Amino acid sequence: MTLTQQFLLISLLPLSFIGMIVYLWRARLKRRPLFLRWSFTLLAAAVWASSVIRFFGGTTFSEILIYNWGIIGSYALSLTAVLFLYTTLAYLPIPRKFGQIGLLLSLLLWGGAIVLDPNIWPNALPNFVLLGQAVRQFDVWASVWIASWVLPIVATWMLTQKLNSDLPPSLYRNQVQYWLVVIFLLLVGSGLGSVQQPGQPGWQQAGVLIMMLAALTGTISLASTTLPDLQLSLRQLLSRVVSVLIIFGLTWGALTLLVRSVRDLPENTPQNGEILVLLVAAALFVGLFTLVNHFIRELSRRLFLPGSLQQETVLAEFSNVIGNLPEPVQLGQLFLRLVQANLTTDEAWLFMAEDGPGGRLMLRPLANLENKTLETLTLDAPSPVANFLRQNSVPLVQYDIDTLDRFAQTPEAERTMLARWERILYKPLHAGDSLIGVLALGLKESGASYDQPDFDLLESMSRQISPLLAQAQNVSSLRQINEYVFHQNQILTRDRQHLQELVSLYSQFVDLISPELRRPFNTLTQEVQQLQTKDDATTLKLAGQIDQHISEIKLPIEKLINISGRIQMRNEFSFQLNRLDEIAQQAIRNLRTMAEARRVVVEFNASTPHTTVLGDAAQLTEAAQHLLHNAIKFNKIGGVVQVECGLAGSELFLRVVDTGVGIPPERLDTVWSGLAKLKANGNGRSAGMGLALARFIILAHGGRVEAQSKYGAGSVFTIYLPLFFDD
Repeated sequence: MTLTQQFLLISLLPLSFIGMIVYLWRARLKRRPLFLRWSFTLLAAAVWASSVIRFFGGTTFSEILIYNWGIIGSYALSLTAVLFLYTTLAYLPIPRKFGQIGLLLSLLLWGGAIVLDPNIWPNALPNFVLLGQAVRQFDVWASVWIASWVLPIVATWMLTQKLNSDLPPSLYRNQVQYWLVVIFLLLVGSGLGSVQQPGQPGWQQAGVLIMMLAALTGTISLASTTLPDLQLSLRQLLSRVVSVLIIFGLTWGALTLLVRSVRDLPENTPQNGEILVLLVAAALFVGLFTLVNHFIRELSRRLFLPGSLQQETVLAEFSNVIGNLPEPVQLGQLFLRLVQANLTTDEAWLFMAEDGPGGRLMLRPLANLENKTLETLTLDAPSPVANFLRQNSVPLVQYDIDTLDRFAQTPEAERTMLARWERILYKPLHAGDSLIGVLALGLKESGASYDQPDFDLLESMSRQISPLLAQAQNVSSLRQINEYVFHQNQILTRDRQHLQELVSLYSQFVDLISPELRRPFNTLTQEVQQLQTKDDATTLKLAGQIDQHISEIKLPIEKLINISGRIQMRNEFSFQLNRLDEIAQQAIRNLRTMAEARRVVVEFNASTPHTTVLGDAAQLTEAAQHLLHNAIKFNKIGGVVQVECGLAGSELFLRVVDTGVGIPPERLDTVWSGLAKLKANGNGRSAGMGLALARFIILAHGGRVEAQSKYGAGSVFTIYLPLFFDD
């Protein structure tokens, strides 16, 4: 690699620190003082990292620039440590007094190093003897300069470690542990960066890389409030690294043996023999790799992830307990007993999560180990607690709710309810992306806090219980729906049977009463005919008057019998797919003679190709005829009737518009009842039962009817039917 290529690669290091500042700025860190302090820390680290570039500038940089650049980089390194302590004071709730004392001493040491620097102030301090040893100005400066970055880092470590030991397992403690990792990496990076051997920039390059890793970890810790568990992440990393290293070593050894075997073959070995040796060696290598790979993975998991074996045991026990899918309450009680047995706690509650109105989250109590009556907790849509439970599967500790900034906007009512519960741990239960429930735990029987193995067990049990709980809830809901539908179906069956019997009784009544209603009129007619045979003028006149009265009385009775017969025809419908436009055209053809007799023009227009409905063609044709008959009957001579078929949302409509006499406003509401009188032209003509039958037919098809009219300017009758999509 040329010097120019090395220069370009090293130039990326200080730019990475600037990139982290930009990342924090785009992440919009809410705590502005913390953002500014960490930005200054990253900026000082970038200045120190840039000083490494001077070793790869060749003749581009002058000796004076290289000399001064090195001095600036040295103090940028120690300033980074000082600013890191300054940032920690704003980030963590460590004792301010001790932190400020450490910060003051660090600044004094940093300033003292500048005053004693022999590169800036040569001969500022004469040589002296201490404990029999000659001490130079450089020795004093080196001690002060090293102390200027060691002191703030050590002080930060001590204060952070004290805080970490006092915290229960929580998201906040996880952040503190990541900050301890940042401190450790910063200490190692500063130590490597302080090694300044002439012509050996490798130490400082390694220091910059480790410092960059520390800055990256710190930046992610500040920008993210949900971090994976540190111990579990380290164990997983070590497990994978060890597996890769062992497999790499075995592969290297196998390839070495293979190469030696081929190389040691006699020179006169034929080519086929060499190929055979390679094939056999390759087969042995594949077999060895297959066997060893599984063994190594299992070994590394036992060494670094012992919790996973315990998880499998718990899952196996849980699978053996569950046979058939029980009710949600029974399943929840079983899950709580499993939690009680593995985590040794009697304070366990299980809540089902439901979406409430307005995006609220409702936690409805399902089961508990204390036989207590719990109340439902409703969390507002923008509540930080609700958002965390919906978006994360890691446990939420009450300490986090009380201390973390992300939960600062939690409504006071929710805080009061959670405090009254006296729970210290909330474990969300997810099935896919959906929040199914929440497990709320109190203290252990021993009073100890929950640790990482407990979290691992909870995660394992939650992964199995969550889909089962969701299925049980769905099955329970379906069972309730099925019972409700079955109950309603029984009611409908009884009602249908009752209606059938009622229709049958009505038909028998009509058949029985019709002859009895006609019989007196037949007798009276015969007697009137006998009177009409008399020669007496007075008798003949009286007989004519009686006959006229009998005809007037007989007419409504005959109409009533006729209507009863027409109603009897509506007891059964034959539903099939039909086109509403064809039904309208058939009604127009059936009434063409009537329209021509009254010189009424009937116009038809279909504004949509989708006119398929599910219904009885004969009944729908009759309903359309009633509307059209009414429009022609009450239209003026030479008038126009427009029939339109179209689409309105998910409904088809058949609209009949006439230019007739119209309907008075006070009678518009009763026009469909068959009892209204239309007296617009003074003749007192009635709409009869036609519109009432049309309304009955349309309602029986799941549709609706509508009437509009302007008295003296015509009427609009519309029927609506559900649209049916066919292939």
